[in-house]
Amino acid sequence: MKRGDFLKEMAGGLFQTVKSVYEPFLSEDLEKVEGVADRALGITWQPFGIEQGTYHNLEMKFIDGRPVIVARNGTNILAIDGVCPVCSNIIILTTLFSTGKCLNCQKEYNFKTQSGDLQLKSYPLKRKDELYFIGFQKDQKQGGWYA
Repeated sequence: MKRGDFLKEMAGGLFQTVKSVYEPFLSEDLEKVEGVADRALGITWQPFGIEQGTYHNLEMKFIDGRPVIVARNGTNILAIDGVCPVCSNIIILTTLFSTGKCLNCQKEYNFKTQSGDLQLKSYPLKRKDELYFIGFQKDQKQGGWYA
């Protein structure tokens, strides 16, 4: 083996060793930074479902007293506010057509094509240990929660 190849191999092995030693410390630090950012932004995470759970393509859940629409498109899961932003009524879901409609203002949203008259807010999601969490943000001015 040539000297240059030997030094390349040694450098690569050293890098892999250092990486494997410090990787757990870095992941702990990232979790700490994420926790600090959540506290600074006022985000609290509420559990709402298990990864292996049986989900319908479209369903309404009440999480922490709020109506949340859980829409599943393949392996992608979205959490969307279940209140009409125009008139503040709960959106009625039609799972057959994958649509949601406000019966008061007659605005509609199609979850398959992600289009419609309603401009719905989506909530942040994260997955940890096969459990999904939804993030709610506290409104500093009014003392209430919003997305």
